[in-house]
Order: sequence, then structure tokens, then C-alpha cells
Amino acid sequence: MFFSSYKDSVAVYLRKSRMDPDTESVDETLERHSDTLLKLAAKLELNIVEIYKEVVSGDGLFTRPEMCRLLQDVEQDKYSAVCCMEIDRLGRSSQKDGGIILETFQEHNVHIITPNKTYDLNNEIDEQSVEMQSFIARQELKSIKRRLRKGVEKSVEYGCHVTDVPYGYRRAHIDKRPTLEICEEEANVIRMVFDMYVNQHMGSYIIAEKLNAMGYKPRKSDKFSRTTIRFYLQNPVYIGKIVWNKRKHLKKKSPSDKHRSVLNDNKDWIVSDGIHPAIISQELFDEAQKIRLTRTHPPTYTGELRNPFAGLIYCKNCGNAIQRQYSKKGGNRLLCTTTGCTRSIRAEYVEKYLIDFLKQILSDYETTLENHSRNENNNQKELLRNTIRGLKNNLQSLNTQKSKLHDLLEQDVYSISTFLERSKVIADKIQAAEKSLQENERKLSELEQTPPMKEAVPILKKLLIHYDNLSAAEKNLLLKQMISKIYYSHTKEQNSNECSLEIELKYTL
Repeated sequence: MFFSSYKDSVAVYLRKSRMDPDTESVDETLERHSDTLLKLAAKLELNIVEIYKEVVSGDGLFTRPEMCRLLQDVEQDKYSAVCCMEIDRLGRSSQKDGGIILETFQEHNVHIITPNKTYDLNNEIDEQSVEMQSFIARQELKSIKRRLRKGVEKSVEYGCHVTDVPYGYRRAHIDKRPTLEICEEEANVIRMVFDMYVNQHMGSYIIAEKLNAMGYKPRKSDKFSRTTIRFYLQNPVYIGKIVWNKRKHLKKKSPSDKHRSVLNDNKDWIVSDGIHPAIISQELFDEAQKIRLTRTHPPTYTGELRNPFAGLIYCKNCGNAIQRQYSKKGGNRLLCTTTGCTRSIRAEYVEKYLIDFLKQILSDYETTLENHSRNENNNQKELLRNTIRGLKNNLQSLNTQKSKLHDLLEQDVYSISTFLERSKVIADKIQAAEKSLQENERKLSELEQTPPMKEAVPILKKLLIHYDNLSAAEKNLLLKQMISKIYYSHTKEQNSNECSLEIELKYTL
């Protein structure tokens, strides 16, 4: 997009720094910065079109969703400038991350506006100034992190608890040192968990079911799960211990990456006696560990794919991936790991349902469905084109309204506060219209690019003819060529061999 001035289309990026007052919440800090930058925008006559509020903290670039979204929008040439409090608010975690941000801004000719100065990254002096400030900010960050880590390690050695408060406790302080005190209502649940596991010989799944049936709830979800119970059973905080540096958290390498952590060597762990009271005796805890080790069968990956639906099938209710579980008695079953979400089913029933569905697709295509579907597809395309034209006209009208706001401000018809208020309203409407336009253009693009069913017929025939003789990995490969996603549900009203599948094909019927 062409901009006649760096003031034409400006985004505001807000993020709380470690240097901001601890007495302020994230929302309070961002509100204060927003007020400062909007006043600056009025003074410099900047056309603010979007505000990005980073409400999560994170050292890595890809742990900051709003910065990732901003960079994606910059790459689409939506902005002529980005306004922020200081250069280091954009990022100072690593030279690599900082380089990605600055190079993206530079390639798309995006200025950086701060209350102190406006920087043009295609100007050599400004570029050197930004790089120097970023370098100094990174060194300050490293120094701060070293001091914080040493302080945390020293606190842990003294027996202080410095992480999230575990279930069964509440936050307390002894001589200003952070620790825990027992929350009796929750502590009773922890005692019940260990008693049921050690003395009543129940498994973690049954324990979770019993607690849910009794009306107990964990803090961060509606129901207990077997994963939560296993975590309780292994947590040494319940015997008065503090463990630090047990896991190393890995940086995300892309916005789509999931949070990952790896177990550190035992020699790197910091274990100390906490100054908080224990809920469970050492003897009971040790007995639970002995039982857990005899019952646990860790999944091992041999390099052989055993689930033909891997990466394809998801729970319709909660959205989690449906997993395969094998037992000698029940064979392969497909289940949702969310407790109480939907019933499991034998994998062979899902396979039969899917094969019958694909046979029907092929049969319909070879008879009458092709011509009907082509006409229906064309109607969908025309409807989307009309919607897109209407959205573009609406955007043109909104942009005209936006340009008039500056005239009203210059004529003193609008005060600064009124100008910013109206500007934000129009910016929100523009954002909503652009989002809708982008979504409809995506749908149209998918319809135009999605190959017709006739291109899938050879794959489909091969799959149906040879399915019973294929390995799980070969089935998975062919299914993924045909299918985008499968949504699974199995209600109480359905029989054990029945389920509901919603299948999204990669081909236009």
C-alpha cells in the first residue's frame, strides 16, 4: 500500500516493561501509555488506525502474540509507522528477535515514532541509533535476568515458595518471605487423593471421576482429570519440599509452536526444605511413588505410526485431538483426554464409518453429484464476490469519514479527546470490515484453489481398494491427502458401536 506520508496509517504498540512501577497492574500501565501516545498522535497529526496491547509478558518474540500480529500486518503493508513509548518496548530479548522486528520495519519502510524522536530506518544515522539503543537494552535485560535468577535461587535455598500457588495452599509471608499456608478445604482433597491412591488402590482416572462426582473442582478448569491427579501425586511441595530448576522452558521458534519444556538433569535441580507446612507425610508420599512407578507405562515412540487418524480426528465438544489407546482386552480405542467430555469408541467402528462415507462420496460423484456440486460451487463464489464488493465500498466510505476527522480537528470543531474518541470508533469499524473482507477473500480463494473432486478419484479408489492391507502409516498418508479434519462425538444416547463424524474434505465435491 502506498502512503504519501509516514503519518498516514499509524499503529500503536503497548507493552509493560520490567522498569515500569510494580504498583501498577498491566492494564493500568498500558492505559497510561495509551493516553500519552494518543496525545502525541493528536499533536503530530498521526492517523491512528490500530492499537496493539501486549497483555502477556515473554522474553521471546513468538511468546508475544500481539507483536506477531503487528509484524504480519506490517508485512501486508498496512502501516506507514508504529508508535511506541521507547525503542526497547518493541523487543530486547535477543539479537535475532530484535533483528527480525527491525528488518521487517525497514523492508516495508515503516517509521518508529516515540515521544522523544521519530526514526526512519532507511536513514543510516537513525538506523545506527536504533541498533545502538537495542544493544544497550539487551545488555540491561541480561543483567536484570541474572540478578532475578540469583535472587530466586537464594530464596529457594531459604525454603521460600516463589512460583504459582499449588492446589491445597494459599499465599502467605513469613518475615516478608513468600511461602504457603494450608487451605484446609483444598488440602482435604489432596489428602483424599493420596488416600484413595495408596490405601484404596484406585487409579488416577477413577480418583478424578470420584472427585468430580462429589462436586469438587480444581482452580483452573471445571473438572479434575487423570493428568491433574498424577501431578498432585508427584508434587513434593505436599511434603514440605521446594524444587526449583526442574524443567527448562524452550523458546518458541514460530507463532504456531506450542509451549515446550524438557526435564533437566537431577544434578541441576535445587531442592530445599520449605518453610511451609506439609499436607502429606513423607511415608505416604514415598508409598505413592512406589505404586506410581509400578503402574506407569510411559509411551515410547518406536518410529512406527500406529494410529491411522493421527493429526486428523478432533473432539467436536472441546476441540482436543482424539487419541488412540490400546489395551489387551479392548484393543485400539479412540478417546478424548478431557474428563467427562465424550465417550470413547473402538477404532474399528470409526474406520468402518469413514470407509462407508468415502464409498458413498465416490458413488455419488460417479453418478449425479458432479454437475450439481459445480453449480452450487459457482453460486457460492458469486455470493462471496458480491459480499467482497460491498465490504470494499464500506471501507472506502469509512476511510472518507476518517479523513474528515482531521479537518474537524483543525477547524476546532472537535476537541482532541473527541477526535481520538471518534477516530477510535472509525478505526474499530475499519478493523471489523477489513477482518470480514479478509475472511471472505480467504473463503473465495479456497473455493477457487480447492481442486475438484475428479482429481481425488485416483487417490480415493486406491485407498478403498487396498485399505485393509495398508499399514497405519500408509492409511494415514492417504487419508490426509483426502481429508482436512474429522470432528468426533459419541453421546450417551448412541450405542457403543455408534458415533457422529463431521468430515472436512480437501476437495470440492
